[in-house]
Amino acid sequence: MRNYKINDIAKYLDRPGFTGTFVHGERMTLSHWIIEKGTSLALHSHENEQALFVIIGQLRFDTPDGPIDVYPGEGMVFAPNEPHGGTAIERTVCIDVFCPVREDFKKAMEGK
Repeated sequence: MRNYKINDIAKYLDRPGFTGTFVHGERMTLSHWIIEKGTSLALHSHENEQALFVIIGQLRFDTPDGPIDVYPGEGMVFAPNEPHGGTAIERTVCIDVFCPVREDFKKAMEGK
């Protein structure tokens, strides 16, 4: 068991418009994001299954069937290697859970 305080964790700032905070377990990564209004993330995919939950704001995801807007109290689940991307329609605070661990985020934060 491990306790953490989000305000005590170093911030990930390597993506313009995103402020990320990560907690890594043995098999998953929990991420807290603040995404500035108008910020987009290009269509991408990764080996990790991903579950997202919007706390504040609005995200618009691009899908083959058209856009999907996600509001507070709503979320999305992406299968491993499923392409996804989108835009923050409003300043957004959200939580992502990735399984397995996002090794790229873990490595980026080593020593910070």
